[in-house]
Amino acid sequence: MARLRAVDQPLRRDVRLLGRLLGEVLVEQEGQALFDLEEEVRRLAIQRRRGPVASRRAVAAELAEVLQRLPLEQAEPVLRAFSVYFQLVNLAEQHHRIRRARTHAEAASARPQRGSLEATLLLLKDAGLPAERVREAVRTLRVTLTLTAHPTQAVRRTLLEKLYRMAGLLEERDRCELTPRESSVNLALLREEITLLWQTDELRRERPTVGDEVKNALWYVEEVLADELSLLPELLDWAFERAYGEPLGPVDTPVRIHSWVGGDMDGNPLVTPDVFADTLRAHRARGLRRLLQDLERLGGRLSQSERHAKPSEELLRSVAKDAEELPDAERRYGPRTPGEPLRHKLRFMEERLHRALHYVTQQRAGASVPMPPGAYRTPEAMLADLDVLGRALEASKGTHAGLRDVRQVRERLLALGLSLAELEVRAPAEDAVSAAGSFNGGPAPTEGGARLLEVLARLKQAQSESGEPACRTLILSMASTAEDVLAAFRCLKHADLWDAQRGCATVDVVPLFEQLGALDSGPDVLRTLFADAEYRKHLDVRGGQEVMVGYSDSGKEVGLLAASAALYRAQVALTEVSREAGVPLRLFHGRGESVARGGGPAQEAILALPPGAVAGGYKATEQGEALDHKYARPELARRTLELILGGVLLHTLDAQPRPEPEAERAFRAVFDTLAETGRKAYRALVWEDPQFLPFFTAATPVEEIASLPIGSRPSKRKAGGLDTLRAIPWVFGWTQNRAILPGWYGVGSALEAYSKEEGGAAQLKRMYREWPFFRAVIDNVTMVLAKSDMAIAGRYASLAPAATRSLWRRIQQEHRRTRRQVKRLTGESKLLDNNPQLQRSISLRNPYVDPMSFLQVELLKRKREGQAEVDRPLLLTLNGIAAGMRNTG
Repeated sequence: MARLRAVDQPLRRDVRLLGRLLGEVLVEQEGQALFDLEEEVRRLAIQRRRGPVASRRAVAAELAEVLQRLPLEQAEPVLRAFSVYFQLVNLAEQHHRIRRARTHAEAASARPQRGSLEATLLLLKDAGLPAERVREAVRTLRVTLTLTAHPTQAVRRTLLEKLYRMAGLLEERDRCELTPRESSVNLALLREEITLLWQTDELRRERPTVGDEVKNALWYVEEVLADELSLLPELLDWAFERAYGEPLGPVDTPVRIHSWVGGDMDGNPLVTPDVFADTLRAHRARGLRRLLQDLERLGGRLSQSERHAKPSEELLRSVAKDAEELPDAERRYGPRTPGEPLRHKLRFMEERLHRALHYVTQQRAGASVPMPPGAYRTPEAMLADLDVLGRALEASKGTHAGLRDVRQVRERLLALGLSLAELEVRAPAEDAVSAAGSFNGGPAPTEGGARLLEVLARLKQAQSESGEPACRTLILSMASTAEDVLAAFRCLKHADLWDAQRGCATVDVVPLFEQLGALDSGPDVLRTLFADAEYRKHLDVRGGQEVMVGYSDSGKEVGLLAASAALYRAQVALTEVSREAGVPLRLFHGRGESVARGGGPAQEAILALPPGAVAGGYKATEQGEALDHKYARPELARRTLELILGGVLLHTLDAQPRPEPEAERAFRAVFDTLAETGRKAYRALVWEDPQFLPFFTAATPVEEIASLPIGSRPSKRKAGGLDTLRAIPWVFGWTQNRAILPGWYGVGSALEAYSKEEGGAAQLKRMYREWPFFRAVIDNVTMVLAKSDMAIAGRYASLAPAATRSLWRRIQQEHRRTRRQVKRLTGESKLLDNNPQLQRSISLRNPYVDPMSFLQVELLKRKREGQAEVDRPLLLTLNGIAAGMRNTG
């Protein structure tokens, strides 16, 4: 059991409260017998993790027997009970994180919370960096977060809203001195929301559509991120003044939100040209409605009369111009805002948004109508009007009479544009090559090539209507040559996505290097591209080359250590090639949430990047499953954004601890040795042992994942074996069976072999102390090992053919070896002793994940034996285990 710290007592209190309320709901809704069964299962699961090994094994056998006897009609309510419990535990943990952050903020004499912007700026000051240098770094800071879909995070919007209301009720209990009556009402409302959760179907009847995934991703933007992004300039200014004792000065929000959901065609046939076009319109409609709400609120606030606040001449000229351009609006609104020029201006702005929204809704309904005159087409037009309002307020002494509200709307518009999130397109590089090859009388394009050309045609239409910000990025997955990029470039010209005046395309082509060979050849690809005169001119005009590095497929191909080494090596080389050519480079990090796909703590991941790889700009994917625990609440979103921005600032200004260049070169050589040893061990198991594929398909639910309705995208890019399986279901399958093999296999062998060399163990410990990259890798492996449960994984292994038994023993041996070597390296007697918060979180969840794993094994047996009506409870186990394990894919 993880030790319980005094600061965690309130968390235990919340968990007990929510658990008690859930128990009451279970008795009321399902009866005492079901509650008693659930409690028996829970008791056995807790006992299984306590006491001597022999006792734990006996309890595990008893738990398995209870679940084996469970009739199918009882399996679902038991699973749902544990699933709802996970949602409540997640909620309590999120609330506790917020509580701890507030405790740090309230303690005026204490040091600020580690990783916060205030802590980061104090570190910069203590490192001797002058205020002006830091101020310039903040002003040029650019962070882009790209939302992606994930099969386990297609949470229904109605459930998100219920949990959000419950979060508010927990906060009320903490932050308000409630009377007995108020406390009673609060508890009643909590119980009501839990009852609603129980009575609401958490699963869709059908496989979620791309549109469902779009709505789910945008919920976090609409409900949380939109407001938090608008407050970032104030937060930066406050933290800067706390550290340096002087104001930061004017600064725009440094974060932009992009999305792949609805634009990612890589292996997803459901992202058709029509779906892509409708996603663009859905983004725009939601963005325009949000901006209309903002302006309506501003209209309620900015009630200044020209008698008491003299309007600026610029404002009056702007209103007069609006009245001339929008005479119908002037007739409607003019008489309603006499003597209130700010409101008068806002009414015209609302009219322009209404016209733009009417156009979009008509398009979505299938009507072919022209864009109404006067409608906002681009963010720049609306930004200009907001700036007029801002200057008018400053001129009329309104700095404390609405200027802050105007600036917040402006910052939201900067971060999100008119469309809530800027959509990006992703397509396989082979589709671009096929499409380009069809020009000038070439052979007809493949189905994928034809789809890409049609999507680009829709993109051209969107840019004609709304400017470049509608969509201006084309990601080429599985890119490996310069010809891949140049073929996509020719496709853009063919689609007339071209600015003849500037001599560049209006879309950036971004190669995604994701396999080992592509990562190693990436620098040569850039050299070839930079030598192409037309493409180089395009880059010069567009401001640089963006390159995406994928953390997923390389890990599946060669294992964690070799993939990590290749990614580090590639980023160093790509940065150097770009520097030599004088082309600014923007690296885009395609991280998943699992360690095997580049996941891990946000700030540590940034600080572990090679020198020069950030340079004021950072772009990364935010996987769908990460959204809940990073952005489900305003305070969580703020904390996440602070960690990311703090990491980028520290890395950009080279202020984080880093070994000397000579030492780092020696460390990299050692890591390359580790990587090669790990690669051989991993490849020998996954790719060279003929028994591995039968074992994997039988000992994980990967085949069931492919057949169940848990995401819009197929689990494989195309028909085939392990090589065609996507990285998400690859990692997801291993997480479901609790082995989490991709996150550690080969690490123990590599560490053990190098430790046996003279001075090897001491060198590894020095690397762990001094090199952020190596420490991040090992800490992430430690986290995976702590989450894994090889006893439960052994139950899944028993589903595999008898011929694979020796392979399973190899896996067990490597797991023991890795645990032993990692603890020697970190100095921990128990995994995660150095991270008690995470240790506690895992300990809190394990007894409730375990029954779902036991039951999933039983359901897999029944399904493979042909028993009917197993899919729904099996799907509940998939979602429940994913919720409990967190970093799943």
